[in-house]
Amino acid sequence: MRKRRSAWKVWPVLGSSFFIYPALAQTVNVPVGLPPTVNATYQEVGMGGWTPPTSSTTQQISGSGSVVSTTTSNGSGTDALQSMYSQSWGYAAAQNASALGVNPDALAATCVVESGCQNVYTANSNSSITGAFQMSNGTYNEALQKALASNPILASSITNTGVSGQQDPATQAVAAAQYLKDAATTLQNSGVSNPTALDARAYYNFGPSAGVKVAQASEDTPMSAVLPSLSSQQLANNGISPGETVGQWKSNVASKMGSAASSPILSS
Repeated sequence: MRKRRSAWKVWPVLGSSFFIYPALAQTVNVPVGLPPTVNATYQEVGMGGWTPPTSSTTQQISGSGSVVSTTTSNGSGTDALQSMYSQSWGYAAAQNASALGVNPDALAATCVVESGCQNVYTANSNSSITGAFQMSNGTYNEALQKALASNPILASSITNTGVSGQQDPATQAVAAAQYLKDAATTLQNSGVSNPTALDARAYYNFGPSAGVKVAQASEDTPMSAVLPSLSSQQLANNGISPGETVGQWKSNVASKMGSAASSPILSS
């Protein structure tokens, strides 16, 4: 009987030999990421600068050359900022915040806590609070007009300077950034040298007076004692449980904001 020949072969090359082995999957690191898709942006004069996130990309390629998996990691900004950037209006919001001297990370931390950076419509017969930054008509309009007076060029980057424009997240972001800037100034005057997104949370949520009281209160003080004008139901509606202390409240807020909680409000 004729012997079956092995499928493995040895090929001579220039007087030497080598074996052909099956190709194995390999991982290729692309240090600066795959070639980006260009999204041209024309910046208004005087709007200030901002830097989009950088990234690095890793691909796993099979022996046949096909891509098995692609992983991209963002190299700049907080998780909150990345969440805001994922929205169609996120970059415009960041640029406008920078134009007002507000750190985009702090702005993003606010929209993450308020709505998950989603443009939700929540206004009803009892409240006008709505949008990605959950602002009432009165607060929104006052802050927006103050921002436009501070930097008139911003008017060309938003859709509507009236109250009806607050359902546009990029426009509402201008008002939210100004409100955060006001919070930072007030907190600085109250002894907080470099207010962060977490420091300003009570101001943004409960107003200027309450914001200062929470910032100055010791961490073991019950929130109900710092906010005596709010009923137990109103505290519950704001996610504050009975007996919850200032320290516990700050910890809960910080967990939602992620690394952006410690981001300073005012950009250097």
